[in-house]
Amino acid sequence: MAQTDQPPDERSKLLTAARARLASGDAKFSIAALCAETGVTRAEFRAHFTGKAALMAALVAPVAPQEGPDSKADVSQPGVTAPDAWLERRLRVFERALTVLEAKTDAAARAQSQAITRLEERLAVQPEAYPVTEETPQAPAPAGEAEAPPRPAADLLPAEPVIIATVSRAEMTEVLQAARGKAVAASEPEIDRNLRLRWLTIGALSLVALLFCVGLTLGDTAGATVQGQGATRRHVAADGLARTMALADFGDARAQAQLALAYLRGGDAASAARWSAAAAESGQPVAQYLLASLTPDKARAFALLRAAAAQGNLKAMHNLAITYAQGQGTARDEARAAEWFARAAERGYVDSAFDLAVLYERGLGVPQDLCQALKWYAIAALAGDASSKARAEFLRGQLSPLQARRAMDAAQVFAPLPASDFANRL
Repeated sequence: MAQTDQPPDERSKLLTAARARLASGDAKFSIAALCAETGVTRAEFRAHFTGKAALMAALVAPVAPQEGPDSKADVSQPGVTAPDAWLERRLRVFERALTVLEAKTDAAARAQSQAITRLEERLAVQPEAYPVTEETPQAPAPAGEAEAPPRPAADLLPAEPVIIATVSRAEMTEVLQAARGKAVAASEPEIDRNLRLRWLTIGALSLVALLFCVGLTLGDTAGATVQGQGATRRHVAADGLARTMALADFGDARAQAQLALAYLRGGDAASAARWSAAAAESGQPVAQYLLASLTPDKARAFALLRAAAAQGNLKAMHNLAITYAQGQGTARDEARAAEWFARAAERGYVDSAFDLAVLYERGLGVPQDLCQALKWYAIAALAGDASSKARAEFLRGQLSPLQARRAMDAAQVFAPLPASDFANRL
């Protein structure tokens, strides 16, 4: 028994008619025209679609194949690529907007229809209240009645035609692209504002931290415990170091040498060498000696020692004598070594006194003289050098009692020459 074909429902009619109009190039068709073509009322249209945007979305949605063994895919209509998620969200937004617009349009049409209906009713009840236009023939007045004077026409607002906005898929795509571009452009200033606010926040926090540190510093200074004529030793040391660093930064050679010595005692040889070099360039003798001790260049060390020794630095004199005795950075010269040992020993440098005694005992750079050797050993021993004391006891047995007594007497009356404070103290 053959099965009768079911007539297409309203939804299918609407989709078929809309698809036909799109295929013919009529993308701006109205819902009213579509309903009139398919014989579907507006109420039936809204039962299937909320508006034209929903109808357009149904057109571009992929069609699922019918189930059944005899079902075939409908290939008569060209396939349409389903929109992406972002476009679907924007379509829903425009759908809601179009739905609101159509609702307002329907409300305005109903209000206009009701106004026209009321006017027609009033014309039917009181036709004399309104003049008859040329298009409407005037009914003749009843016989025996005087013609009523014409009344002025009521000022009626002309009814404006209702414009139903229709948006094609292409126009909708253009609008969405423009909206996306504006969204991107609007987000860039926001990013700049966020970056500016972040930097301002960082700057404010840095300022707060700086003020906090200043407050702590001022609090420590104000809270220093006074003992006698000054503050505690800790504050005095901190103030002295800060003053020394400030003077060194301003080029004070003595402060630079003091800072180099402090770094050297702290184990920072690199900083000590840097500040020693700065002070040595200004001719500071202590800095010249320190830099000579730190530099690996023997020739440069010899030059620095000679410059510092010439200004009266006792350690530089002693080390310069050693460089002459060993030939470090210069030619070996034991006579010059004995000369510089003698200069330092005459100014009370104990190590130079011992080394000078060794040279006299062995006759290196000077004539061999055991009496002079005993004298300088005894001078160093009286200054507390244990090695010199042992050597002095040994030499006393090698000399006659008279020679030994004269050497010991010379050691007893020895008075060192004054050393330069400028060249030896900081």
